[in-house]
Amino acid sequence: MDLLERQQARGTFFLNVYEVAKHGDEVMTRAARLIHSRGHDLELHTHPLPMFQFYGMSKAPFDEQVAILETGISLIERWTGKRVIGHRAGAFSANVDTVRAAEAVGMMADCSLSPGSRVSVPLVNEIGASNLARRVGKIWEIPVTYYDQLRVGHWCSRRILDIEGCSLPEIKHVVRQAIQQGLPTVAILMHSFSLSRHGKPHRRVIRRLSALLAWLREQDDIEVGTVEQTCRHLDVDAMPQSIVHVPYTGIWLTWGRALVSWNDGWKNFLIFVTGSTCLAVLITILVYLGYEFF
Repeated sequence: MDLLERQQARGTFFLNVYEVAKHGDEVMTRAARLIHSRGHDLELHTHPLPMFQFYGMSKAPFDEQVAILETGISLIERWTGKRVIGHRAGAFSANVDTVRAAEAVGMMADCSLSPGSRVSVPLVNEIGASNLARRVGKIWEIPVTYYDQLRVGHWCSRRILDIEGCSLPEIKHVVRQAIQQGLPTVAILMHSFSLSRHGKPHRRVIRRLSALLAWLREQDDIEVGTVEQTCRHLDVDAMPQSIVHVPYTGIWLTWGRALVSWNDGWKNFLIFVTGSTCLAVLITILVYLGYEFF
């Protein structure tokens, strides 16, 4: 919240209210009121297992999903007086019944569609992968923006736009491509744990988020908004019919990310080693050819 407010921005905070069963009412009330009182967008996040028998929303039948959402809505309303309008399923475990349930309880938006996620997302299989916000019934489905980081023939490696998992050049590149393609929304994911590592501030990610917010503020054609603000501005009639092209970053931006984050996950390490080895081989060949030529 501090980082957002320094750039006169507000964010959407999806709160997993079902943790009240573990941490108690006082702790959860304080968290909800803190977010809401500072003018940020407090919405509902569903990891229902602490209060219900289901790990993810898509594991529950429609009636149970309605009950889960109603419980979450009532808790936030009791704690803050706010009637939430947006939802994101924990672990992106949402299906069409989740969207139907959100509509049944009077919500305006679901933000669970994540085609670039590493986990299986039932909703993607049911309504298709897209970066385009769309109407599903009376609900706006606002996806987490995804992109292709590598393409080889028909194979591609997809990734969600994540403040922790992406570099600043990658995020800027994807945002610019999204604008060129006419996408009305770009949703960037982060978690509370994105900004900490082993109980200490994750300085690299904090610097990245600060720099991104400063850059976004400088762009005349970009407005940083919340899910609630977005829902009230989206226009069905003005929406593009389809977005065919998926943003693409390519090998250099992917290797650049790995170069600065080589010690952050085995994939980054593998890409760093592979890219560095290929570069070393190329330099060796060029030096050899230069020696032969002269």
